[in-house]
Amino acid sequence: MSTVLEHALQVQAGPGNLPTKPSHPAELTAVRLSMDPTRLVHPAEPPIDEKLYSGFLEHLGRCIYGGIVDNPKAPSPKELLISQEDGSGRTKGRAGFRKDVMGILAKDGELEVPMLRWPGGNFVSNYHWQDGIGPIENRPKRIELAWLSTESNQFGTDEFIDYCRATGCEPYICLNMGTGTYEEALAWLEYCNGTGDTYWANLRRKNTGRDEPHGVKYWGLGNEMFGPWQVGNLSAADYTKKAKQWAHGLKLVDPSIKLVSCGNTGSSDWDREVLATMVQFADLHSIHFYTMLGHDKVGVQGNDYEKNVFGPAAAERSIEICKSLIDLSNIDRSFMGYQPRDVKVCFDEWNVWDESKAPGAVGLEQWYDYTDMLGFCAWLNVLVRKHKDIGIACLAQSVNVISPLMTRPDGICKQTTYYPLRLFSRYMKNGHLLQLPSMPDVYSGPSYPAFIQQTLLKPAYIDLVAVLVKTQSGASIRLSVLNRHPTLDWKADCSFAGFKIDKAEVHEMYSDDLSAVNTFDKPETVVPKIASLSASEFDKQGGWTVRKHSWAFFIFDGQLE
Repeated sequence: MSTVLEHALQVQAGPGNLPTKPSHPAELTAVRLSMDPTRLVHPAEPPIDEKLYSGFLEHLGRCIYGGIVDNPKAPSPKELLISQEDGSGRTKGRAGFRKDVMGILAKDGELEVPMLRWPGGNFVSNYHWQDGIGPIENRPKRIELAWLSTESNQFGTDEFIDYCRATGCEPYICLNMGTGTYEEALAWLEYCNGTGDTYWANLRRKNTGRDEPHGVKYWGLGNEMFGPWQVGNLSAADYTKKAKQWAHGLKLVDPSIKLVSCGNTGSSDWDREVLATMVQFADLHSIHFYTMLGHDKVGVQGNDYEKNVFGPAAAERSIEICKSLIDLSNIDRSFMGYQPRDVKVCFDEWNVWDESKAPGAVGLEQWYDYTDMLGFCAWLNVLVRKHKDIGIACLAQSVNVISPLMTRPDGICKQTTYYPLRLFSRYMKNGHLLQLPSMPDVYSGPSYPAFIQQTLLKPAYIDLVAVLVKTQSGASIRLSVLNRHPTLDWKADCSFAGFKIDKAEVHEMYSDDLSAVNTFDKPETVVPKIASLSASEFDKQGGWTVRKHSWAFFIFDGQLE
């Protein structure tokens, strides 16, 4: 049946019996949050991995030039830069690293970023890595087809590795499966990881002045190869045939690497077809999703608040479906005598992205307002809740491009989304997910994407996630509470079994203005309000009021009983 005919039949059938306007409950149900360290969601699983808070650097807009390194067209003061020139010809002309940005992105910095994905993104499908090595003065400028710009190639493989070493972040490189060749990919891996007396390994030694390899463990087999916007896009069948061949050769060059197959959203037929074969060859499966992308072009118009704060429910379902597709492939293969493989989801592009606010023409520079921040908190809750099935998650992106950080030559602005990310990346890892009660009040109105409503996902108004972390002094319970109701407060009535509180710290994000943003002129318009309380002081509160359309983050330090 043709798409046109299907659409015509849907129009004739009408909108169905689902609500076409939001209808929020007149009151929120009081539910006691009973937290017991012995009641873990996944007691036999490893703790939450720090790679859940990885970053992403793409040659797009001001992410690289003017973001992590100096922009020669708008240079920063010398005191903000870490020079990358050591007086040798190898480093002449290198752009300095932005010291202020490094202080935030470093593994021991404010956001504690453990891994960086590079160089794309859509950019990678027309990127040829050999353009970005050797003396800066000899590197060619190229037409960049993904975002229709010019790439200087001043920042290439060796600069990326040096940046990762300087920040303590693990490198993750995505291969060009659009215009790139099989031989080019094998050579890139040899250049990075080769230890023998071979051409590409020796060229790396010449270019870096060091004998040791770059040691890149994670390699992505292309980026969004399903998409018509992708240079060299492929059908699922053609991609799978190509990726299988590349995986075989890459593992011959270096058997220790981890390969990431290219997926779609995790819930598409592309994912099903690719995983049916690539489970045997890949170690992780990449999926991408952006809430609010295209919300103004598809489906019911308006309701932007609801679309934003409830949108991450779609990503949660996509993770679940992707895990089911991995399971399906393993089950099918088991009947053929193959051993199952524990392939994890690699959610290496996720974020709130409203293209109407941040189109490609402005380098995807979105100034995140307060409502965007609430949607971002819902994303963070989802990632922690589904951590068992996620090997890596990369926020897209790390600087300037749909990012929590915006720069200008002389400084940084921390966006509304920076503050919840900082708390999650510091506190919601190296621990285990706690069981929490289900919240009875759910949203069933129009959503984006529409399948949230159509498949009756019914995301809760009170969105919760809690983690137990063993500490040197005892234990700590960290609780994230997102109140998505637009007009009603909700009291968090916390109780504990087998855990004695010594002190509590509460970080609250609230604004009456849903469109409030942080700017260079007013950088603290939306920042957390922090309360530190002793155990007795917290008990006297009789519960903590989480205000309408707000987010609260609780840190309970104490002892296991």
